[in-house]
Amino acid sequence: MSLERIKFVQSKFGSLFQKSDLTIFLNPDAPSYCLSFAFERLVAYQTFYPVVDQLETAGIKCVQNIPEQKFDLAIVTIPKSKKLARHFIYLATKAVPKGLIVIDGDKTSGVESVIRDLKKKVKIDTVVSKAHGKTTWFKTPINLDEYKDIPSRIGGGFETQAGVFSSDEIDPASKLLGDIISSGLSGTGADLGGGWGYLTARALETKDIRELHFIEADLRALTLAKSNVNDERVKFCWGNALQWEAPKPLDFIIMNPPFHYMGRALPRLGADFIKVASRNLKKSGSLLMVANRHLPYEDIIKGHFRSFSELSGSKKFKVICAENPIKL
Repeated sequence: MSLERIKFVQSKFGSLFQKSDLTIFLNPDAPSYCLSFAFERLVAYQTFYPVVDQLETAGIKCVQNIPEQKFDLAIVTIPKSKKLARHFIYLATKAVPKGLIVIDGDKTSGVESVIRDLKKKVKIDTVVSKAHGKTTWFKTPINLDEYKDIPSRIGGGFETQAGVFSSDEIDPASKLLGDIISSGLSGTGADLGGGWGYLTARALETKDIRELHFIEADLRALTLAKSNVNDERVKFCWGNALQWEAPKPLDFIIMNPPFHYMGRALPRLGADFIKVASRNLKKSGSLLMVANRHLPYEDIIKGHFRSFSELSGSKKFKVICAENPIKL
């Protein structure tokens, strides 16, 4: 989203935005995007914990469920997933019974496609192109129930939903690791950035695991994981894996660490996950992780573990076991 674009729309079409409007902002990426609105009349809908933390620190109220029939104005920042974008627009129409829905997005998010589709459903008079993106708006009431996204099931009977990692099928890298961790693990462990729960489900195929902490930043994915993993041994945590501290040192950690943040490539994120694993393991503990083969995680592993080896792999992926963390 572009603050520059929103400010331009407000200055050019100021009558559309009233300071007295009670506003719901769906999917703001950072507090800076909310600066054009009165915080005391603003509520942000965001389910990604690190961003929620930033917004609330800045004094912006956040919700993870949107009250219906309450707001005068909705701002929707378009995510890259078109299905999720449509769902956010649907939520906005339910939140604003009679008012304005503003759609904004960068071209890289696919906003042009979303607007083209939306023009078939609602009356749109103006589209503003500025700062490598587009903004448009339409009035409610309008019925866009067909935009609602509901969870669906993929292979293995797992429940997923638009916008979460590997929503259409089991991630092939995770499957490589899953085939290894389905036996041999024991004691207490954690799944860092567990998504909708595939790795945890595979790990719990063994009865030797006493407890498994599941940490996930996206509340939508965490909710799916609770449906996919019905096991009393799991302790679910909605939070930032990079800040998480285990109650006591762990026997093992499993993970398929992300290397994107809010849709942007961030390779050092995986390295930070490795550091977190090292910090939370026993001196005899093990990290089992999978990663794209081109990502040079071996160098960071050498600095935080006494030994490591590649257990399995393919042309695209590698499964690494790192043991005996170095306590810095």
